[in-house]
Amino acid sequence: MFFSKRRIVLFAVIGALALTIILLPEIQYLVNAPDADAIEFKLANVEINSISNDTNNVELLLSLDVYNPTDKTATTSKVEYDLFGNNEFLGHGVLSYEDIPLNGRPQLSPQQTTTLKSTLILEPTNSNLNLIQDLIKNSTSMRDYINWEVIGKSQIESAFVIIEKQFESKL
Repeated sequence: MFFSKRRIVLFAVIGALALTIILLPEIQYLVNAPDADAIEFKLANVEINSISNDTNNVELLLSLDVYNPTDKTATTSKVEYDLFGNNEFLGHGVLSYEDIPLNGRPQLSPQQTTTLKSTLILEPTNSNLNLIQDLIKNSTSMRDYINWEVIGKSQIESAFVIIEKQFESKL
């Protein structure tokens, strides 16, 4: 017989190798990361979450809109940022999903915007004391007199690739 068990296995292995070689460009396209430079981070909102009258600490809730204009899904494992108000440094924040599996992290779907929320506690220092006192007094009309700015970096992940993305946004 021409088709023995050995020959069938041999033909199957050769066929699988040939198929892999033929489909290699498509496989590489699927596992490559999206263009991280195209992904946009935008500071969407800054609001007061709570105010501690005892310590004058102010807890802010930041909303970052992340737009993925590429045709590939990505995720982020970590976002680090510095927050400025009226060009004064207010604090450093970290939004980390590193201990969460990839399928539980925020998905940056193609052609869609994802909102990431992060809390940041402002502690009074000599340089930001006036701004914090203004926040405590005028918490309802913050947008009218404070120019918010965020500068940071994020780790963009897709399949087997991690790319660091720098961003800057003003509100």
